[in-house]
Amino acid sequence: MKIRQIKAFLAVVQTGSVRRAAATLCVTQSTVAKAVKELENELGTPLFVRSTKGLRLNAAGESLRPYAETIASNADNAVDAVNAVVTGRHERLSLSVTPTLPPVILAAAMAHFRTRFPRVKVFFRSGFLSDCLPHLLTDKLELSLVMSGRHQHRALASLAEEPLMEVDQGIVAAPDHPVFAPDADLRAVFSQSEWLSTAQDEAFLLAKLKDFGVSPRALTLCDFFGIDALKGRNGALSLSPLSVVEDARYENRLRALAVERFPLPPLSISFFHRKGVELSPAADFMRFAIRTAFEEQYRLRKWRFVRPKK
Repeated sequence: MKIRQIKAFLAVVQTGSVRRAAATLCVTQSTVAKAVKELENELGTPLFVRSTKGLRLNAAGESLRPYAETIASNADNAVDAVNAVVTGRHERLSLSVTPTLPPVILAAAMAHFRTRFPRVKVFFRSGFLSDCLPHLLTDKLELSLVMSGRHQHRALASLAEEPLMEVDQGIVAAPDHPVFAPDADLRAVFSQSEWLSTAQDEAFLLAKLKDFGVSPRALTLCDFFGIDALKGRNGALSLSPLSVVEDARYENRLRALAVERFPLPPLSISFFHRKGVELSPAADFMRFAIRTAFEEQYRLRKWRFVRPKK
């Protein structure tokens, strides 16, 4: 299996025809057709369904595709790494970090990282699970630090996971919200309140409220930044990592409901990367720097709702 065969295969997948693939690769049609045929002969099976409308993957081709993308990406990364040494260009590291990570940890990790890799160009993508997952699966991200609940773990099963911390999950609101009254009827308060959620967590929230015997009066769906702005305001309730109540960014505008009053499974914050793909030295050190920064902050702060996850 040769790189030129893999790249010809992927070009046909992306364009749907040998002619367009040849134009994309700047080679002749016969070169592309020959490379694909050689690959099929080597694997002992056709990879495409051929018709007058073009070529589309069959089941064998679909099974090959993710591996072919990884092979092609690693080949390009290898060339880039060599060229960076020869030409003096900077290396690059693409990663994502959940926005729920306390800024003090990321700042300390970046400072540590720069002591070892001062010239590496670091690209941060969105750290939300729904955004970074497709990029991880196609090698556009080398490493992600992702927060996820147990109901989301199936989507991450194809990736290698290295746990960092566990965060209690619960209900947060403004400190003067009626939900915190000692004699509060939670069912009544829950049903009369507005709730905040992301679209990804809506089903989980509604299911938990249903189990509790209530449905929300109003539900506002927005992205993390919308929830971040509204959390603790307008009498709204939200399911959140309870570490937010200890986060200086919220300026004491949040309070957490006692976890035993509305028990929820904890959230995990873990590193994820492609299985079978070795991390670059820069990515490996960034992972070490973040873990070191978290462990140091944990020793100093002793968060109530955060603990290392083994």
